[in-house]
Amino acid sequence: MEKWWKKPVRVIQFNIEDRYGRYVSKINGKQLVELAKRLHANVLVIFARDPWGRIFYRGGSVGKEHPKMIGDIVREAVEEGRRIGVKVVVMVGHTANKYLYHLHSDWAQVNRNGEIIVLEHIPFSLEHYEPEWPQLCINSPFIEHVKKEVVEAHSLGVDGVFLDSFRYQPDIERACYCEWCRRRFREEHGYEMPKEPNWLDKRWRELWEWRYKVVVERIKELYKLSKETDPGKVFMYNSHPGGWAGRTNRVVEEARNYIDVVFAECSEADHQPPGFITEMTKLTRAMSGGKPVWSSRNYFHLYRTVMSTTPIVIKQGLREAVLGGGSPWALIFSISYFQDPSSLDAIGEVFKQYEEIEEYLEDTEPYRFAGILVSNHTRDYYGRGHPERYVDGIRGMYYALIHSHIPVEFISEKDAVNPDYLSKYKVLIVPNTVCLSEEIGDSIKEYVRRGGKLLSTYLSSTRDKYCIRRYDFYYPEVIGARFIGVLRKPWTYLILDLDKKHPLFNNVKTETILWGDMSYEFIASRTRPNIGWHTMLDDVIGEVLGYIGLSSTDWGHEYTLGRSPPALGARTKLPGIILNNYGEGKSLYFTGQLGRHYWRTGLPIYKKLIENSVLYLGGEPDIQVIAPETVHSEIFVQGERIIIHLLNHTYNQRIMAKGIGRVKQPLPPYGSVDAVHPAREIIPVSGVEIKIKNKMNNIKAYTLISRKNLEIKTTGNQLQIRLDKLDDYEIVVVEPRK
Repeated sequence: MEKWWKKPVRVIQFNIEDRYGRYVSKINGKQLVELAKRLHANVLVIFARDPWGRIFYRGGSVGKEHPKMIGDIVREAVEEGRRIGVKVVVMVGHTANKYLYHLHSDWAQVNRNGEIIVLEHIPFSLEHYEPEWPQLCINSPFIEHVKKEVVEAHSLGVDGVFLDSFRYQPDIERACYCEWCRRRFREEHGYEMPKEPNWLDKRWRELWEWRYKVVVERIKELYKLSKETDPGKVFMYNSHPGGWAGRTNRVVEEARNYIDVVFAECSEADHQPPGFITEMTKLTRAMSGGKPVWSSRNYFHLYRTVMSTTPIVIKQGLREAVLGGGSPWALIFSISYFQDPSSLDAIGEVFKQYEEIEEYLEDTEPYRFAGILVSNHTRDYYGRGHPERYVDGIRGMYYALIHSHIPVEFISEKDAVNPDYLSKYKVLIVPNTVCLSEEIGDSIKEYVRRGGKLLSTYLSSTRDKYCIRRYDFYYPEVIGARFIGVLRKPWTYLILDLDKKHPLFNNVKTETILWGDMSYEFIASRTRPNIGWHTMLDDVIGEVLGYIGLSSTDWGHEYTLGRSPPALGARTKLPGIILNNYGEGKSLYFTGQLGRHYWRTGLPIYKKLIENSVLYLGGEPDIQVIAPETVHSEIFVQGERIIIHLLNHTYNQRIMAKGIGRVKQPLPPYGSVDAVHPAREIIPVSGVEIKIKNKMNNIKAYTLISRKNLEIKTTGNQLQIRLDKLDDYEIVVVEPRK
């Protein structure tokens, strides 16, 4: 049986998520399918049941019919979808269900203080508040209700079910301590659930892991039930990769065998960098083991669900999903559809483009060059309540390479245990991956021994899978030194040995590079914790390319007293960069957090060091794009065909204003510190070049969007293709002539 969901799709999600159902009486299923068709979507996602427990079809047994529904929305949609070729998928199992909560309040998730855990955000000033979206617990009989929802949805003839992410968190602020959880945990472990986080206590770590296990087990149960009911229907799960402290990425990694398609909800896109949806799509693909990923761009700006954002933002966001190797998903809320339909045509424009070139999206593989290991264990155990202490380093490395047009993908822990998988990449990047299992450590060691190139930083491999200290690197012979401690200074410097004329220093004009960053909150400390710290090394056998410099004082006395960094005080002989040969491969190691510095500051010196490091280790990629940083390029291979996506993020109107923190100042800030403006105009870019090492004969190049043939010049063994002008988006195809 053909699994239709394995092919590229174009998705419209239409949410009726309004307490009073303001426009429900104006909605029918046929109309929604016709909307999808008009916008060139081939999949429609709608609610089977909303967070208030109301169902959108007639004769159901799992909830009350929405009182303002005129027809039979789901059945109408299914019937019309079959007629005109639009798949209809329904959302089930939303963990918020106010109707069920009123019937079974003991099914609700409660925190350690016995308070109801809710999905909504509540100001502290509201003392007496009735939960609007209480979260129900998947250890309670609620899970049996969800199973009934799945079976009943199948009976409607839908093409699949979409399970919204179970908001069942391990974090103490959101963790459930209801009677059902406490009873199950006690039966399985023989002791009560700890109520205080103590990461040195095995019981707390077991509780943390147990909460993940619960979610994965429930997904598996629902997946099996869905497939037993009808194996030809898709089973989807919402990963929300950039939300919920990134916890759901671990769920997807562990449950990858029980999910057909992962929905990467990217609702944070408006206050994240251009390219965020691509980043989250790639991350989700890695976590899911290569399962299809459908990634969303909200129709609205920020969380203003009643208004549309700009057409440019919608178009570029949907394209970002495709650049990440996923399928585009436009999320529309019913109120914005009726009150502000002004940008709907932007969705149709993009979907029509992809509909016409669908063959170029099928069965493609990303061109692999650099791979970044993403460790959910490091984020959870080392990052704990501050995931950014690890994630910032990942994102800094990623965006430095994206801005340098160096192909980069993410690698999950599950895949990193296999050195053959790692060998797909010329360069493996392990940015402060503190918590590394023995299996992954052995795999990395074997990867380098065979000829792989390793770029790692700071505390990578110094603790085991559960963050228990090793007091050394797992593979000191690969690093070329032994770990003997941490230099804990608020500000330091990295001093490059420029006299060595090493390729690592190409186009680097300064030898002293500041290490550390101020605290923008400026409440508990002047600097952000541990950003200026370095590892200290002994038994160094590798080549030292840089050293650690000490600051003259703990903070600077220039400009903003106490916030600014101090001057260089002393040069040391403590290594800051180590280059080492191991087996047939190489290792380049920075004692500090290089990626985290680029993410936090965006200064070009950190980007240049990352770029030079990867290019030195891996050599120049066989396929290169030469363009401004604001052009996002992604390269795919389809047999002998090379497909290069070019997305222009050169915006003149995108504004993001951030405050400088809650400091003890007598006066209020000059302006709002929460201003976020969407892009409104794109500045065209000229002279984009593509260089390909010539491995093909008798080839041609052309564009898919503007439909132009491109001239190919040959210089030695290199093909050169020039794009005279890039507007908002283009796809360049290079392939043999038939």
